[in-house]
Amino acid sequence: MSPSIQWRRRRLTLSRVIAVPALFALAPVAESQTPQPFTRFPAVSVSDAKSALAVRDAFLGDMDDLYDKVIALARAIPEDKYDWRPTPEVRTVGNVLIHMAMAWYFVLPAAVGGKMTTDWPDFPEARTKLSAITAKRDVLDQVERAWGYARNEVTAATAAQLTAARPDSTLRTVKLPLPPRMRLTALTAMSWQAGDSHEHRGQLITYARSVGVVPPWSR
Repeated sequence: MSPSIQWRRRRLTLSRVIAVPALFALAPVAESQTPQPFTRFPAVSVSDAKSALAVRDAFLGDMDDLYDKVIALARAIPEDKYDWRPTPEVRTVGNVLIHMAMAWYFVLPAAVGGKMTTDWPDFPEARTKLSAITAKRDVLDQVERAWGYARNEVTAATAAQLTAARPDSTLRTVKLPLPPRMRLTALTAMSWQAGDSHEHRGQLITYARSVGVVPPWSR
């Protein structure tokens, strides 16, 4: 790897380390005073337009980078490995990618107060139909379409949407299973989505290396 590439990567990493705490310091937060059983996601929100848009833009930048790596890795994994899984009870390569697509069709748009996909009337039907897709070309098509849809919704999200969004209510309208008393603001839902997406990218990296595929950005 050339010194210039190493330097650019170090600068990018440093900027993220600095930017994320700065954004949360900038944004006034309001935490629910009522104890919630789903304690991993306390109801935290931004209350002013500038902070809401700053968080949205930082979130989008991070997710753009994540998507680029996920789709590059998905293209690099051979089709005959799309049904590979380390143990019988976990998702295959193709399953993981479809799972991410479902989140981008439904959860991510709801997280920013946008509109979920209307390709299916509810989440259970979408899960059934999307989970039946196994061919590499078709899986990639769904991942690309899902991210394109979600990205448009995030980009178009206004400060008013972000400060007023109640993603938990929106997701329940399409029968997406959530704990009954779970409450999500835009900020907590975006954090949830970022964490979940990064977790599955790491899962795909492990799967890829297990079948002899080196992530394209690591070569």
